Amino acid sequence: MEAEKPGIVSAVEPVSLSVFPTALIQGEPARITLDGISDISNIESLALDGKPLAVFADEGKVAALVGIDFHKKPGSYPIVLTLKDGRKIEEEFEIGQRVVATEEFDIPEQLGGNTPQAEHELTSTLSRDAAILNSVTTIIGPERLWSGEFRLPLDGSLTVTDTYGYKRQTGSVSLSHQGTDFRAAEGTSVYAMNSGKVVLAQSLRNFGNTVIIDHGLGIMTMYMHLSEIGVEAGDNVGKGDPVAKSGNTGYSLGPHLHLSVRIGGFSIDPMKFLELMGPK
Repeated sequence: MEAEKPGIVSAVEPVSLSVFPTALIQGEPARITLDGISDISNIESLALDGKPLAVFADEGKVAALVGIDFHKKPGSYPIVLTLKDGRKIEEEFEIGQRVVATEEFDIPEQLGGNTPQAEHELTSTLSRDAAILNSVTTIIGPERLWSGEFRLPLDGSLTVTDTYGYKRQTGSVSLSHQGTDFRAAEGTSVYAMNSGKVVLAQSLRNFGNTVIIDHGLGIMTMYMHLSEIGVEAGDNVGKGDPVAKSGNTGYSLGPHLHLSVRIGGFSIDPMKFLELMGPK
């Protein structure tokens, strides 16, 4: 009698996590790549410090984007990948301290100038404006709407006039600048940085005329202080579609484009986002 052949045992492909960039501070984005996985259906969950992250397929790899909260306590946090076959892969994620500068700022004349009444009005309306923004930017859509690189919001090269992450001291009011300002004469065309859905297109007292585009999986781009809005909430836009014109509305001391980027509801440095996801 012929001897019974031994059964064939399938090898389990090794899985690992890699994070880029490797050095991060508060308010910056990162890309997590899941090496050894080609099928998203094999993933049970991916989480950073217990907060679920949305995964997507990209150029033959599975990845996730994470935005580090500006107020996240510096330290080491776990990234945990759980697979449907029961395996768990864990890596430590280091978050460094951001050095935050403070600058004195005036209240714009269109908001009343440097008076006690204008300062009181600024304080009382900021929370209202922020609540409107948070009501749309904390929603993480399950579908990826963007594709490829994110383009610049303006044509030509960008000139930064105000950076992300410092504090603006206006009387007794302290405001964190949660975006990047670019030089743009009033009426300059502003473009969707990638395909997505407009989730807000309205005037806000302090942020001025504002457009927010949801690109899916928690990524949103926000365009503020606009002179004109060219889209409506609910519109689908493609990468490079004109959505507005730059301006000087709201808490603004001159014509420019303010760009904010949120990932998972957290505002992150737009320039670091463009380094990670923008034109190479």
